[in-house]
Amino acid sequence: MKRLALIFSTLALLAIAAVSSADTIAVIGTGNVGGALGPRFSELGHDIIYGSRQPDRADVQALIGKTHGNATAMLPADAAAAADIVVMATKWADAEVALKSLGDLSGKIILDPNNAVRVDDHGMRHHDVETSAAQMIQSWAPGATVVKAFNTLAAGIMADPSTAGGPVTIPICGDDAEAKAVISALVTGIGFEVVDVGNLDAAHTLEGMLILKGNAGALGKPYNYYFRPVP
Repeated sequence: MKRLALIFSTLALLAIAAVSSADTIAVIGTGNVGGALGPRFSELGHDIIYGSRQPDRADVQALIGKTHGNATAMLPADAAAAADIVVMATKWADAEVALKSLGDLSGKIILDPNNAVRVDDHGMRHHDVETSAAQMIQSWAPGATVVKAFNTLAAGIMADPSTAGGPVTIPICGDDAEAKAVISALVTGIGFEVVDVGNLDAAHTLEGMLILKGNAGALGKPYNYYFRPVP
């Protein structure tokens, strides 16, 4: 009986720890990326708030319906104010206006899956800025901590990693070790491998990885990134 009581006590403590470690995540944007990551993060026990200019819209409500646990939709600024982590899942062209409309994000983690790229007349992708989307987002929200992640794969694989046909690596970067640990837990929690590649200035290189991947796909040779660890 004592052993059984100890087991139940341990399980209870684990449950309390899981709840206490749960975050509220605002997903700003309800397109392909937001619609993929929001439901997946909810499977880890996090509360999800979708930030939408039309939170009552039918497709937004449908997204709430496929999201586990506590999920709702609010205007973007309200969603961000209530969250610990803000996922900037808007189109890059809309990112600056969207981010600056969220108000003060000091103390929050911003997860940036954006790519500041342009597509030429031949369908080839190129860098659109001299730095990176992540560094620009950090400059627009100086009190927040930006972590780059999820920019090197398609939304369909974010939603279902098994469709990749094998393991997929998500490289991340950022200037704060604790924030990267939080995002790393999200990455591994939904079925990917994670590699920390350094400070936020590495985001320019990560966005270049998306350019290479996109151009290969446009030329009929699509691939995903998997980093084989050195033994």
